[in-house]
Amino acid sequence: MNEILPGLWLGSYPFKDESNLMRVGIKSILTLDLTPLPADIFKTFDKKFIHLIDEPDQDVLDILEDALMFIETSLQKGGVLVHCAMGVSRSATIVIAYVMRKNRVSYDTAFQLVTSKRLVYPNIGFVNQLKLFQVMGWKVVTNSRAYTHYAAMRKFNSSHISVLKVILTPSLQFLTAIHKLTQFSRTPHVCRQLTSVGSAGLFRKLTNLQSRVRHTLFSSADLVHHCLPDRQTVCDYKVAETASDPQGIDSVLIKGITLNEVMVPCTNNELFTDFLEWTRPYTHEVEGKLYCPGCHAKLGSFNWCGEPCVCGTWVTPAFHFNHNHIDRISRHTAGPTSVSSGNDCSTNRSANST
Repeated sequence: MNEILPGLWLGSYPFKDESNLMRVGIKSILTLDLTPLPADIFKTFDKKFIHLIDEPDQDVLDILEDALMFIETSLQKGGVLVHCAMGVSRSATIVIAYVMRKNRVSYDTAFQLVTSKRLVYPNIGFVNQLKLFQVMGWKVVTNSRAYTHYAAMRKFNSSHISVLKVILTPSLQFLTAIHKLTQFSRTPHVCRQLTSVGSAGLFRKLTNLQSRVRHTLFSSADLVHHCLPDRQTVCDYKVAETASDPQGIDSVLIKGITLNEVMVPCTNNELFTDFLEWTRPYTHEVEGKLYCPGCHAKLGSFNWCGEPCVCGTWVTPAFHFNHNHIDRISRHTAGPTSVSSGNDCSTNRSANST
């Protein structure tokens, strides 16, 4: 085992090395493994066990705050050992995250500090999650745009592993730009009650529809917003270095994304959303159509690999709804307000947006 910061130790399975742990001042043990330490050993230590698998698709962010809180609390009482089976990937990931937060540095900087004390090699999935952790300001912000984008990726059918490997490894600059985009109010969008008859028939149809409940699809909080690409160089956009740690993040060229202070939001009103739970039956393929869960009318399309907005920015993943098939309804609207051509949405259920 190796001391990374004063009192913070990183190592492999400690076996029955109690005397050595006590000699260096360790009073707490954090285990990140498949099974906890045996109950009959290390009885004098404050122990915590977190189940963690060393696989790229393992969700580290879900347990990260819990692990970091234990480390922080333990350091106030003495030394703490963070270990997994080999002390190379799982435990190293948590220690790197702690160094990132404590020193307010990038993943690369924290990784270099840890590897100067011990040879570590977190798997690629853990590395990408630590970069997302950096983007969110060294904390797990589950309602941030970057995190919801990440969560949407995880919901994609795991059978499409070749696509999943691509979309779960977005660049640090892309995640940072997404994280900074404006959040909007929760205005519901619903499937329209649809008809294509003449004016007299339309009036009768509307009258009959007053007793029907339109199907809630999503709210404005589910919309994915993005920036306009550089109009002079549509294919590429120079991304500025982040102010938090310019030494650890290289400037790159990313289409339609900028970290500059002059980000210009796209105002084309194209309806791109995060993954919505009710779309699951239609989204097990890489791409396809989106249908109303009530009347089964076509509402739009999806593509887990993304598609371009009319402004030129590539949106990934893309859940794209057609304005002509849905209505935006104010929270204070008493009833249905508009119709268009298509099928009737006669369901009395409403779907919760994700």
